[in-house]
Amino acid sequence: MINYLTRIYYFVCHLLTARHTNGFGIHSPYLFSLVQYVVGEKNPYYKFDEIEKQRYRWKQDHSRIQKNDFGTGRSQSVRISKIASGSLCSPRKGKLLCRLINYLNLNSVLELGTSLGISTAYLVAGSKSRKCITLEGCENTSAIARQTFEALQLENIEMLTGNIDNTLHKALDKLPEFDFVYIDANHTLEATIRYFELILPKLSSNAVVVIDDIYWSKEMKMSWEHLKTNPKVTSTFDLFHFGIIFLNPDLNKKHYKLFYLDK
Repeated sequence: MINYLTRIYYFVCHLLTARHTNGFGIHSPYLFSLVQYVVGEKNPYYKFDEIEKQRYRWKQDHSRIQKNDFGTGRSQSVRISKIASGSLCSPRKGKLLCRLINYLNLNSVLELGTSLGISTAYLVAGSKSRKCITLEGCENTSAIARQTFEALQLENIEMLTGNIDNTLHKALDKLPEFDFVYIDANHTLEATIRYFELILPKLSSNAVVVIDDIYWSKEMKMSWEHLKTNPKVTSTFDLFHFGIIFLNPDLNKKHYKLFYLDK
């Protein structure tokens, strides 16, 4: 993980070069509409409150679980409240992802990194027919996520538990193609690029891929820059806290930085 001062430097550079979220300077009607009706949208949806109530419950749960991280190889005892307070998809990010999927009517979703299931809940909010496959490495964490899904009555989620290096292949065989992918797993250069390249052949022509924490480390920043050069990637949105990749072949090759506060 990059140090605090480096992260501030990256953020300031981002702000100085980012376009405002009203879409000024974006010539593609497709991308312009996404900025206006997804990134800039603030209207609530009733499911959001239900998901946030579940997050709050976990933030009040001070019991401990043994959390195994296949990316770092570390295992540690951690309070559920600590995970809920610091390691989950933020409310604003979750709402944006939900709006993005619903606005584009994306119906087959793959998530790498379930954690406590809050981000997964946002990915399926708004459609009971949407199919979501989510992958979580730690068995103890996935047990908490299952409780989240049960509490929110989410039945269109299938979770695979175990090292993502092993479960990803199984997940990719479960559906003919995927419309949306959210990658929030092993934050290394090698793993991020490898995951993307493994998933790429199973993506629909208009698929959207979201890479979380693209400035979390120098490796993640390098992986983001590398993914942008992929021939099948047409356009990208850099929102600092995460990046959005578009494969739509009708888009011109163009990369945008957008002003976005993740809070």
